[in-house]
Amino acid sequence: MKYTGFLLVFISAASFGFMPVFASFAYKNHVSVPVLLLFRFLIAAVFLNIYVLAKGHKYPRGKTLVTLILMGGIGYATQSFLYFSALTFISASLTAILLYLYPSIVLVLSAFLLKTRIKKLEIAALVMATIGAVLVIGIKFEHINYIGIIFGVGAAFVYSIYIIVGAKAMKGIDSIVGTSIIVSSASFTYLLYNISTHASMPTAFNQWIWIFALAIVSGIMAIVTFFAGMKIVGPVKASMISTFEPVVTVYLSYLILDDTINIYQISGAVLIIAAALILAQEGKT
Repeated sequence: MKYTGFLLVFISAASFGFMPVFASFAYKNHVSVPVLLLFRFLIAAVFLNIYVLAKGHKYPRGKTLVTLILMGGIGYATQSFLYFSALTFISASLTAILLYLYPSIVLVLSAFLLKTRIKKLEIAALVMATIGAVLVIGIKFEHINYIGIIFGVGAAFVYSIYIIVGAKAMKGIDSIVGTSIIVSSASFTYLLYNISTHASMPTAFNQWIWIFALAIVSGIMAIVTFFAGMKIVGPVKASMISTFEPVVTVYLSYLILDDTINIYQISGAVLIIAAALILAQEGKT
């Protein structure tokens, strides 16, 4: 059962890893960030809610429903805003590194809020995964914009809270049902934003190809498998395993976007995978 959880989170990480590649092609076809995020969530919401209704699943009510709505409409929407705002001030590499502070934040928050007992092996794996993420993505420190740093750290912190809240809110709820509410709420937030800014909607076929790719692979598949896996392995392990995401991004960028890969990135990938294997072995005991 543990290995099933690890596999699900790996699939989620790989699906999220495709996101920058899809986004790059969308941007080349003149799709703006707010519009791309709107349709990423909106398309996912339509597909997921159709599935939920077709299967006859019941939506949660009361406090749980409100929590999921806030997770999507405020939490996920805010994290996306902070992350993509950081990209306008600092490099993509530094932004990604700052976001990957969130496993450390989740580790601490889990200990205090969820009373999770943190083992030495988990701390060691966290250190390995974090170092690996740094090596894979790389950092350029010149011309740092500290406004971007604040946005990047803010994105990591908000995402950490989002994961912790999700760990509690998703207990006893089908992951697809919960995800459908979260992405619906996030899409509503971005719908209001795009309406208020009179954003231009995509019309070209090439624009819609990358919008749908982002929505289905880096939306539906990524989010559902993450929550399903997290319910099995817990938020701390899920957060650490998800550091596999930059490995996918770097190698896809090399294969598709003609980016280069150096020995440091290869070493980082080895560290991340090794950390995941240690966690999988530890999960057996």
